[in-house]
Amino acid sequence: MTAQFRGCRIGLVGILLAALTLIPARARAIEVKKMLPTEGGGESQGGGAAPSRANPIPAAARAQLGDIVSQESDQYLDAESEKKSSGAPYADLEHAKFTYTPSQKAGKWTVLAKLEANEYKGSKDPSAKPHPTGKKKALVFNYRLDGSKWTEVEPPKWEDETATTTAAKK
Repeated sequence: MTAQFRGCRIGLVGILLAALTLIPARARAIEVKKMLPTEGGGESQGGGAAPSRANPIPAAARAQLGDIVSQESDQYLDAESEKKSSGAPYADLEHAKFTYTPSQKAGKWTVLAKLEANEYKGSKDPSAKPHPTGKKKALVFNYRLDGSKWTEVEPPKWEDETATTTAAKK
């Protein structure tokens, strides 16, 4: 069973690295775009289309952050796997959706990295299929880029995304 968890960790690391390098900053895009210089002198070039904006965090720093988040998430993956095998409700971090939100505060880049996962009710029988609870949980990591080193702003924490989603719809 440990080989399966190692395989999941390797897969999670790959997903995190790919997401950090390929996913552009989406949330808070307006705030970030105001802070970033535009390509081509700052004005859109004819045709009415604005130039595309690059990810504000350098590629090496994104890769370093991916490594840090994957190492930090290992203990949470293990804990959720234990919950799954004991029949307790667990967040499926193996199939989590990754989001990456950079912002600038006090002249330094901060990043909220979230692993959003559906919650399931586990079963002690390994052949039984888990049942979804209808809830979503997010594991949130908060880091600041100090020079070329990432500093944890606060410890990782769980958020109930179901309540956030429901409140946003109202």
